[in-house]
Amino acid sequence: MIGNKMLKIYLIIYNALFVAGMPLIILVFLFSSKYRKEFFYKLSERFACYKPVSKKSKKTTIWMHCASLGEVRAIEPILDALKEKYYIVLTTITKSGREHAQKLQKADFVALLPLDIYPIMNKAFSIVNPSILVLVETELWATMLYSAASKNVRIITINGRMSAKSFKAYKKVKFFWRGFVSLISTVIARSKDDADRFEFLTDGKSDIVVSSNIKYDRDFTLDSKREDFMLKKEDFVFAAGSTREGEEEFIAEAYNKISSDFKNIRFFLAPRHLPRIEEVVNILKGKGIKYSLFSSGDFSANFILLDVFGKLQNIYSVSDVCYVGGSFVNKGGQNPIEPAAYGKPVLFGKNMNNFTAEAESLIREGGAFLVEDSNDLAVKIKEFILNRQLLEDAGQRALKTIRSQKGAVFFAVEKIRKTLIPFSLDGS
Repeated sequence: MIGNKMLKIYLIIYNALFVAGMPLIILVFLFSSKYRKEFFYKLSERFACYKPVSKKSKKTTIWMHCASLGEVRAIEPILDALKEKYYIVLTTITKSGREHAQKLQKADFVALLPLDIYPIMNKAFSIVNPSILVLVETELWATMLYSAASKNVRIITINGRMSAKSFKAYKKVKFFWRGFVSLISTVIARSKDDADRFEFLTDGKSDIVVSSNIKYDRDFTLDSKREDFMLKKEDFVFAAGSTREGEEEFIAEAYNKISSDFKNIRFFLAPRHLPRIEEVVNILKGKGIKYSLFSSGDFSANFILLDVFGKLQNIYSVSDVCYVGGSFVNKGGQNPIEPAAYGKPVLFGKNMNNFTAEAESLIREGGAFLVEDSNDLAVKIKEFILNRQLLEDAGQRALKTIRSQKGAVFFAVEKIRKTLIPFSLDGS
């Protein structure tokens, strides 16, 4: 067990390293086209220069923190369940996450997470003054955890996720992290594997329970229609979402293997990071592929490159088969729940470490399929084109798998409410 004195020493070392590394971090942000906009976006909030949280009522305050857009979307049902009785402060790390959170208008106050340096984080807690801190997935910030605990703020992690790769890194420095992670009173893990990893890091000092992924509970209803994208009834639509560097070549090669035999094939390709669009364009040109940019509004080409933000879900919903990126390359994979929730068969590579339980569940039930390379991808797509019954059955199995896993949101909401009972003025 790490005593309070030792925890303070670790915190001082952590803060010193954080501050010492700031010049390098700033240089990376300033000279990176990918991150420059993130750096300057509402920069004052990184220093907890929040306008005083104006509470119009005496509601108990919940501080919820998400990393990025995906997590904000995932907690929308939780926000709906809590917003009437509690005052909700929602922070994110990324610009896209904050913008979406602001647009939702389901939290009373939205801001970027302050730098994880004690004077700044402590200032943020003084302004927000929460009764509970709710962390989504793997948001482990040493100073944030310490600041919350020092002010007697209960800490809960919901949808607790820790991939094998992340766990390996945390395990190497367990001597440092165990004291901070054990400050979390309750961890609601997505799977038994995630729970076991949190159990190891906390030395069993936190209450750890297993639920399913809250992303199963999202409302995936969209009003998109195939004709919105100039798609005909006879077209076969394949969507590759959130692809990473090294994957677009596979997608392009698979297209070239198929397009000569099937004239009604339509491909949609959505890179994970939009600053890479020019790079992807060069790949497509190198493969001799005629394409259209989504932003042009011209969907007449058989290959469409999504160069806009926020449209991938719409494309998933009107596709026949979907591939989730980050899985051909070693990036841990993207969320397979999203296309499966629209009743689409899902394809992915072997690197699905970030969504192991979800991927295994979909494969086991026949709603998802593993592909190894561009040739394998092309063969699988052809199989679906030629066998519409297989396509329909796999889609229904994917949807059934998603529906069978619902309930995590209700579990998380009830846990939060029970934790807040001592702080609630009205006992709710």
